[in-house]
Amino acid sequence: MDRKERTWLDRRHFLKLAGVSLSGLILGAPAVAQAAEGEAGELAILYDASRCIGCGECERACKAYHDLPMESSGPTELSASTWNLIRERAEVGRDRHPFFLEQCMHCTDAACVAVCSTGALHHDERGFVAFDAGACNGCGYCTQFCPFGIIQLDQTNLATGAARAAKCTFCQEKVTAGSGGPSCAEACPTGALSWGDRDALIEQASARVAELEAEGVGGAMLYGVNEAGGLHRLSILLDVPPAYGLPTSPETPVAFAAVWQRAIQPLGGVAVGVTGLGLAINWLVARTQIKAEEM
Repeated sequence: MDRKERTWLDRRHFLKLAGVSLSGLILGAPAVAQAAEGEAGELAILYDASRCIGCGECERACKAYHDLPMESSGPTELSASTWNLIRERAEVGRDRHPFFLEQCMHCTDAACVAVCSTGALHHDERGFVAFDAGACNGCGYCTQFCPFGIIQLDQTNLATGAARAAKCTFCQEKVTAGSGGPSCAEACPTGALSWGDRDALIEQASARVAELEAEGVGGAMLYGVNEAGGLHRLSILLDVPPAYGLPTSPETPVAFAAVWQRAIQPLGGVAVGVTGLGLAINWLVARTQIKAEEM
């Protein structure tokens, strides 16, 4: 079991326990949005691991479009300046297609959206998870609830510790302007990445899986049709999801995230307020006692 899978299991265990404890904390919590049936016009990215050669053009295109700094030897981890990352699976030969592209999965049941306290993370009407950096307060809740461990924090001020979330945005500016699509998909030289209508991509991917099976490629499968309510970053895999560091059944804790946003965060604010009030009262009492002693 690799690091990401262990992290996911530990986080899932914590959230399950916390969810049980807090499920009755508030009444009238909003209904959780369930999996969409695939609304017309929803977009997606399709990644085909059987066609990926690990060239890194997707990484470079992403950095170039978003003006992110380039590492001299190439990125090794997702970070505030690396929003997609090609990983090579250990002990898997080049003839068995060892590469996998990590980036935001753009979940329909996106816990990051549910827990975001400012609306910086939100669903675009075309299905992907958009991001408004100007609205982000750097609380970091999204990084804790993402079942794929994708979202990273960018520390914007070392003195104050201020930060801001960072992740793949589906190149939302280009898509909104109608001037193109995700830069990673546009740059891919082998067709391992494509983008467009989600329903059409699912049909295309299903045909590709059937083609791989006919060629004798065992274990080929399409990941993302129903996971987390339906992903808008679909993946054609050649092995079980854990082999790629993916949860088999990602349990996005949207219900608990909603409780967190509606109850726990406000309680934190109340706690700060009560503490401040207590300090003020103590100060007033102390001043009164001093004056009484001086009389």
